[in-house]
Amino acid sequence: MAIPPAKAKSKAKLSYKDQRDYDTLPAEIEKLEAEIKQIEGELADGKLFSTNPDAFQKKLDRIEAARAEAAKAEERWLEVEVMRDELGIE
Repeated sequence: MAIPPAKAKSKAKLSYKDQRDYDTLPAEIEKLEAEIKQIEGELADGKLFSTNPDAFQKKLDRIEAARAEAAKAEERWLEVEVMRDELGIE
């Protein structure tokens, strides 16, 4: 006797890693977005480049890295969200 599809879906679950990513990535994304906003504010100071070009460049490098990290985290979270939808997890 076959198990009805509805019951099979209710027993499906994400792997430990997928569930952990789903749970932790929103906070990580929020933290990165706050860091990006802070650095943008610091870079808006026109004097920074003329007074300390090295610090200005370090901030540019960090904001670029933070944006890449945030994009990667958002992509991973969306990937896990799609998995949850496919498994019928609410």
